[in-house]
Amino acid sequence: MLLAGSPGRASGSPARRRTGTVRDGTGAGRAPVPGSGQSPEKSPQAALQVGVPSIACAPSGAPAVLEELLRELQLLRKGMVKEQVKTCRKAWEGCEEEEESGEGNPQAGSHCHVQAAFHCRTRENISVEQRSWQELQLYYIPERDGMFHRGTGLNLTSGQYTAPIAGYYTFTATLHIVRREQRRKGQPCRENRLRVLICVQSHCQHNSNLETISQLESGGDLFTISVAGVLYLQAGQYASVFVDNAAGSPLTIQSGSDFSAILLGV
Repeated sequence: MLLAGSPGRASGSPARRRTGTVRDGTGAGRAPVPGSGQSPEKSPQAALQVGVPSIACAPSGAPAVLEELLRELQLLRKGMVKEQVKTCRKAWEGCEEEEESGEGNPQAGSHCHVQAAFHCRTRENISVEQRSWQELQLYYIPERDGMFHRGTGLNLTSGQYTAPIAGYYTFTATLHIVRREQRRKGQPCRENRLRVLICVQSHCQHNSNLETISQLESGGDLFTISVAGVLYLQAGQYASVFVDNAAGSPLTIQSGSDFSAILLGV
């Protein structure tokens, strides 16, 4: 097929104008039979003719002709390989351009656009008295690398994040806590515990929430406690961080404690 479509096959030496038959796909091509009275043009197997000499009727100079044809076939194959390489290179360069253009556009390609996310920190120290329950407030977003805020719904003053759309949100809170005084001697250890929760609509006992419990050590003045997980919020519902201090001494949530959330999907 390459030789049939190559330029100059219909013209040239008489050897190039010799005709042969095209195989019918079953591998049983036929050459003209002398004396049969049937010409090659009338044979159904020879309906398409190419400039390849028939092996059955090849003259004495056939090897030279075959070598010429092989050289031409090799040149044609090299040309096809070069075209394929050029096409693949163009396609690869096109993919790289799409990736580069998608870096500045979050909606480009298969990258998912995050519609709602934030990462904030407590602005000042927050005191939590013993055997008390308190919602953390007064956050801010520092101007430094790695901090982010996208979408609406975050109230830095109240510490409540209202979901702009219904969906699954991943929440994380990391609190740095200082015990202001040690527990009294003889106080039961079972009371010396701390709970940190992320609750929906401030109803930690009824609605779904995230919770972690830490048993406070008697000699530990500074420690860190974290809670993380996924909550489903309806549009308009809010989530916030709560601290349940069941210890026998007051606690202080240090400034710089983290609260963050990212919308995973709807």
